[in-house]
Amino acid sequence: MMRLSRGSFVLVVVSLAGAFSLAGACKKDEAPKEPVVVAQGAAAEKLLTPTPAAPPPTGTAALTGKVTLTGTPPEMPLTKRDADPFCARTPMKDEEVVVGPGGVLKNVIVRITKGITGNYEPPMTSVTLDQTQCMYRPRVAMLMAGQSLLIRNSDQTLHNVHTYKGPSTLFNQAEVPGLPAIAKVFKDATGEILKFKCDVHPWMTGYVGVMGHPFFAVSGADGKFEIQKVPAGKYTVEAWHERFGTKSQEVTVEAGKPLDIDFAFESK
Repeated sequence: MMRLSRGSFVLVVVSLAGAFSLAGACKKDEAPKEPVVVAQGAAAEKLLTPTPAAPPPTGTAALTGKVTLTGTPPEMPLTKRDADPFCARTPMKDEEVVVGPGGVLKNVIVRITKGITGNYEPPMTSVTLDQTQCMYRPRVAMLMAGQSLLIRNSDQTLHNVHTYKGPSTLFNQAEVPGLPAIAKVFKDATGEILKFKCDVHPWMTGYVGVMGHPFFAVSGADGKFEIQKVPAGKYTVEAWHERFGTKSQEVTVEAGKPLDIDFAFESK
C-alpha cells in the first residue's frame, strides 16, 4: 500500500449540503450543488491555518494635560428630590458642569479617536458605577469593550438603571437595595458614550464611554488627565463634555517622551 507523507497531498472540501453516503451522493453527470475547494501540499496548510491577529504595539509615552472652562460657569441648581424621603436627606446640586478654581473642568473624557492600531485585550478587572446619595458615582467613567461594568445600588431606596445608546434604550432594569450588582459587558468598540438615567429619580445622570483600546482618561477635580503607555505615532485626541460638546487636536507622539496638551471649552 502506498503511504502519503503529511505534506504531499491534502484535500479540503467545503459543502453546505447534507451528509454524503459512503456509496456516493450524486451521479457522474450531476454537478455538485455547493462549491468544492481543493488544495494540495503547502497551499492546503495555508488554507487551514488561521491568520493570527496583529499584536498591539507597546508604548512608552504619556499624554498629560488639563481641561478648563473659559467665561462664567453656569450656576447648577439643586436637584429636586423632595418626593423621595431617602434622597431628600442629602440636598445636592446638579453636576452637569463641575468647575474648580481657575476654571478647571471635571468629568471630561479625553481619548484617542484616530491612529491606534492592533487588537487590545480588555482588562480582567471591572469598572463600578455606584448609585449613592441618589447620584451616579462616578458621573463619567470609561472602559474597554469586553470589560465588565458593575452597577451597584448603595442607597436604601429603589433605583432604575435606564441605559441609552443615542436615543435607543440598551436596557432598563430596576435595582432593589441590598441585591447584587447588575453586571453588563458591552462588546461594541466604536467609541460610543452611553447615557445612564434613573426613571425613579430623573436628576440622576451618568455616562460610560466604551473604547476598543486603553488610551483614554477622565479629567479630575483639578481638570487634569493622564493617558499612559501610548505608542509612538500620529493621533487625533478628543475631549468630550456632556454639555459643551467636543474639542479635538492632532498630535505626534514620540517614543518615551511625555506630551502635554490642554483643552479649553467655552461657557454656554
